[in-house]
Amino acid sequence: MKNYKFSYDKEYDDLFVFNPESKSKGSVELGEIILDYNTKKEFVGIQIMNASKVLQEISGDFEIKSVLEHLKECKIETITKNNLLTIKLFLISDLKQVSSVLSVPNITDSSPALAYA
Repeated sequence: MKNYKFSYDKEYDDLFVFNPESKSKGSVELGEIILDYNTKKEFVGIQIMNASKVLQEISGDFEIKSVLEHLKECKIETITKNNLLTIKLFLISDLKQVSSVLSVPNITDSSPALAYA
């Protein structure tokens, strides 16, 4: 599990979590979730718009807005298996730790989103 940098915009309820050691060269938008990939098609970050709503639906935690507003640390673990990328997102605040799990198709072929990366 790696520590990721993060930015949370309270006004727009927008969470951005990214690997500080790798740069994004392309993105894939899945509704209110945007996944960032590097030139090797490796996951390097995630942006969640309407984060409190989306993460509440995924995690079932009704205190997620407070956790986001007091966020101190973010960790992500990724697992690739059977053409799926599973992203385990751990949000840590002074109040508590919340975890959410997302499974999305794994990028194995060239994508128009990454074609010019």
